[in-house]
Amino acid sequence: MAKKTKIKRVNCKKCGESWLPTEVPTNKEWTKVAPMPDSEGRVTVMIMATWTCPSCGKSTMGLKGKHKDEGTTGPSKKELIVEFIEKADKKFLLTELAAELSLSEDNLEKALQAFIKMKAISGKIENEYFIKE
Repeated sequence: MAKKTKIKRVNCKKCGESWLPTEVPTNKEWTKVAPMPDSEGRVTVMIMATWTCPSCGKSTMGLKGKHKDEGTTGPSKKELIVEFIEKADKKFLLTELAAELSLSEDNLEKALQAFIKMKAISGKIENEYFIKE
């Protein structure tokens, strides 16, 4: 069940008048994106706007609305690496996996070493080959 969001009123800082964001026409609108995603990988997109106060005429800025995008789609790079290693033969070239995941060989090698250290995968890297254990 989707959480019902409460619409906050926009307040004029000069005269104290308040109104709902949909009651008064906006002068300008733009979007801001939250810098960090939530735990499910969704990013909050905020719609900002400016209004002219109907009482005193002062321009006021505020939040018109916000929503979350659908989040990341598909498996992560880590999941793709682990899946490839599980399906692969005992020994394979790092260039094959790097090409399939569109990563540089250096970045892939660093990631594999980190996964080995974290014990997410078992194996070793020798002469540009990954050898499963």
